[in-house]
Amino acid sequence: IQENYPINCENWDGTVFEKIKVEVFFINNSSKVLSTELADEHKEISTGLMCRKEITESSGMLFKFQAEQNIGFWMFNVNFPVDILYLVKNDDKLYIVDFKKMKPCNNYEKISYTEYKNKCRSESVNYKPKKMYNYALEINKNSLNIQNISYIKILDSK
Repeated sequence: IQENYPINCENWDGTVFEKIKVEVFFINNSSKVLSTELADEHKEISTGLMCRKEITESSGMLFKFQAEQNIGFWMFNVNFPVDILYLVKNDDKLYIVDFKKMKPCNNYEKISYTEYKNKCRSESVNYKPKKMYNYALEINKNSLNIQNISYIKILDSK
């Protein structure tokens, strides 16, 4: 199996994906625009936020999947905590079906690459959503009051 993500962050090329803006609408009728990166191809989805030092409060990564799924994300080579919103599209709006608070999968023990990868994979069961989704949005931890989100709209799209 070919791995489509950075194995060693020291060799990561710093690639940034296509920029896309999304607007988050809250139940109090306010909204906030986020500048995100779009991950909609296999390599981008596999890489996600790996090897980055941080994401800012008004940014994130929007994952778009071809089919609905309920697979949990993992935090392999991700260096900071994120909130992930699992979303379904209805007309032109994205609605939250579940969300999780995700912690970095650290390798403080300096275990082997294979052991570290397996550790991160096993931790991913904690991030499996309860429902099917076809979009996911990773944002900086606690940057949005998730319980007050009504829906999300994509402002730019491919």
